[in-house]
Amino acid sequence: MKGFLRILRYLVLVIAVVAIFFTWQWYSLKKEAEAAFNHNPVIEQYLGKVSVEKMGLSVFSAQCPSGCEHYLMKLRGEKGSAMAVSDLSKGSEELSYAILCLPGGENIALTKDAELIVANGRESACQ
Repeated sequence: MKGFLRILRYLVLVIAVVAIFFTWQWYSLKKEAEAAFNHNPVIEQYLGKVSVEKMGLSVFSAQCPSGCEHYLMKLRGEKGSAMAVSDLSKGSEELSYAILCLPGGENIALTKDAELIVANGRESACQ
């Protein structure tokens, strides 16, 4: 019985370390996204300085090469709130295929590579 408890303690410790690592990675990705959005002049014009309130994986697949994911984020800024989607990579403060979805239903391309998506009128970009 003592051997089982010892194994159980190590298992709980390993699970706690892994959970802390993933939480730290998620938090740092969120901070990198905030920095990237705050460097974008369109975001500055519409929302001011922003913070990422919520962040999750988007239903649309990533457009970028391997190593990044397509995220849906709720942004809260000095001038208002909006949703945005973008491909993000860990360790990079650059946006790709980024679209700002304003509350009135207007979609604005934040990067050159997203202009075609917005021009084609993909209605559900921020889902």
